Amino acid sequence: MKRKLAVLLGTLSLQAFAQSNVSLYGVVDVGFDSGSGNIASKKGIDSGRNMTSRLGVKGTEELGGGLKANFVLEGDLAADTGTGVTTPFAGWASTDNLTGSANGGFQFNRVATVGLSGNSWGSVTAGRNYTPTFLLDFAYDPFGENGVGANLITLTSAYYNPAGSVNHLRASNLVTYTAPGNLGGFNAMLSVAPSEVASNAALNQGGFTGGKIGYARGPLTVDFAWAKTAVAATGGLRTQSVGAGYDFGVVRPVFEFSRDKLGAAGANGVKSGYLVGATAPLGAGQLRMSYAKVKTSADNIASGNVSQLAFGYVYNLSKRTALYASYSRVSNDNYRNTSAGGNSFGYSVGGAVSTINGSVNGYDVGIRTMF
Repeated sequence: MKRKLAVLLGTLSLQAFAQSNVSLYGVVDVGFDSGSGNIASKKGIDSGRNMTSRLGVKGTEELGGGLKANFVLEGDLAADTGTGVTTPFAGWASTDNLTGSANGGFQFNRVATVGLSGNSWGSVTAGRNYTPTFLLDFAYDPFGENGVGANLITLTSAYYNPAGSVNHLRASNLVTYTAPGNLGGFNAMLSVAPSEVASNAALNQGGFTGGKIGYARGPLTVDFAWAKTAVAATGGLRTQSVGAGYDFGVVRPVFEFSRDKLGAAGANGVKSGYLVGATAPLGAGQLRMSYAKVKTSADNIASGNVSQLAFGYVYNLSKRTALYASYSRVSNDNYRNTSAGGNSFGYSVGGAVSTINGSVNGYDVGIRTMF
């Protein structure tokens, strides 16, 4: 009897284990990048020039009836030094969506979510995750938001209003509902992060709401996304973005337009920009190119604009490993990030800095592998 019971328990244990799946994954990307400007230039070995270096673990458990439990824990790595990465911009790696992270060690600052999903109703996740507006930015950037060619719309948001820049990347405390993927080509998601400040603080400070509606069928994709981060000092930051792409086989042109708006008196401002680009298969790899332009105006900042031209090539050695090279030129026409002026576009071109009416040039070459 004891033997039969042990066999039965062992069988049940194996069945339960077979219904769960946990995997380790990551990206290691190291490249040489160089940037030159009339104020400062920089050369060096850096991480994540084609894809952000990362380490993650994810899992799924079958609960029966099509119901699944899911989790993801994913953190940034500086592969050039072997250390963890603290995102340098306020709001991009924080507990309250408004302040920067103080921890310089490895942390799950990219994604940390747990949730449930079902075949008929979609999924719900809670934790730190990408915002719907960033997912649109990423989908229509030929350079995938990395390296010298990264989307100027996203990069300028970090300086335009740092406390509300989560609109263009990730938010903490985020609850996201994603509709099932069988809606005749249509897709939708809605994300909400409640404010976690004390009751006597500014109303909803740090709270986030956003959503995305899209259509993807055959070679055509179209998306519209919106977001709002509550920031008392500026009356909140509102973002609206639209993107479209069409894959002709020999080339896939893409387009994005995005608009950020502040609402506080004395700081009423609008930052709007567009990107046109394309990807095309070439030999064993992919050719990438884009042109972007962003302009801003406000009560306390002189109007100006900045533009970027970028092109690059990724050569696939295998399904997981690739060599890459990219070039970018950013030209500034009186674009100021603050009332004090100055240009902070070195982030996109390897640390180079120019005057507000100058330009910066940069390139990167490297190797990336995934596991």
